[in-house]
Amino acid sequence: MKYPVLWAASALVAVTAVSGFATARQERSAPGVSLARDVVAAASAFETYTRGAGTISAAFRNGDGVAQALATGAAYQADQMDAGMVAYGAIAALQETAFIDGVRRAARDTPPEALIARLTENPESVIEIDGVGAAVSRAQAALLRRATPLGVAGRAVKQSAYDVQHQDWSKAPIADGAGRLARIKAMSAALFVPGDEDGGRLIQAATAPRDDTGTGAEGGAAFTPVTVRAAALAALAVLGAAGDDDVARLDAVMHEKKSGFCMKMAKLNLYQCLAVAGPHYEDVFCLGQHALIDTAQCVTEAAGGARVPAAPPMMTAAPRRAPGLFIPVGGTGAEVAAMSPVPGN
Repeated sequence: MKYPVLWAASALVAVTAVSGFATARQERSAPGVSLARDVVAAASAFETYTRGAGTISAAFRNGDGVAQALATGAAYQADQMDAGMVAYGAIAALQETAFIDGVRRAARDTPPEALIARLTENPESVIEIDGVGAAVSRAQAALLRRATPLGVAGRAVKQSAYDVQHQDWSKAPIADGAGRLARIKAMSAALFVPGDEDGGRLIQAATAPRDDTGTGAEGGAAFTPVTVRAAALAALAVLGAAGDDDVARLDAVMHEKKSGFCMKMAKLNLYQCLAVAGPHYEDVFCLGQHALIDTAQCVTEAAGGARVPAAPPMMTAAPRRAPGLFIPVGGTGAEVAAMSPVPGN
């Protein structure tokens, strides 16, 4: 599948739309690396979903509002989200100049082709590169910044599954429950395709100033399979081996078995919950627990954050049943926030 070509680097880059694709004019002084369209699409899918779902309000007023929130909360494809965590973390890792310098030194000490092959076949080998701790820590913090509001929203929504039962509309039966479940499954199978406006927003979010508050790591970076893969992908990008021509061999780097299984189980639990839900307040519970909390926990654990203690079980299934992208490196990404498209360039 082809995605729009998105380019973004610094304030020195002009982004314009030409025939439905984004192109760019980059000044030579703007440092950066290129990532493949599919990699960018995955990172953008992760950013877009977590940003949108993390702002879901728990103040439900009617069944239509629940349905709209459920559509937002379920709108991700599990495999793309798994890859998106790695890709998003890689963009963050690329802001660590010590790591970038370490990759370049490694490429001087080892033939670049051999280094690329090693990182591709064994992403964990990235831990041998100088500066990797800072890169992993940056990836971890970036991922946890996305997981935290998602979990907060999920817990608020789950609580509202009880609170709204005082309102008559919440106890009315869901119309066309089977059709609703089929629509959610269809949305969950669709890959996210970023638009021209998504590149700058992705860069701004992933390269935000580092904030170690609440990272969940004790004594430094959390070297998890996902954060290590993020660093490996970042290293490959620095080596010029993460572009469109490299997509086929990046698959082993972009996907991690445990985190991928977690995302798929969150979806399966959501489907099972919706399949047995009757009144609207049960859909609210399914949304809060399985679409939001479960997904947030997948991201948190993938990033090495602390697991949120589970509340005493009160319910089971439902309440009543108890493009190519030019990535700035070395911290230059903050400038993207001030960048706006320049028509005609």
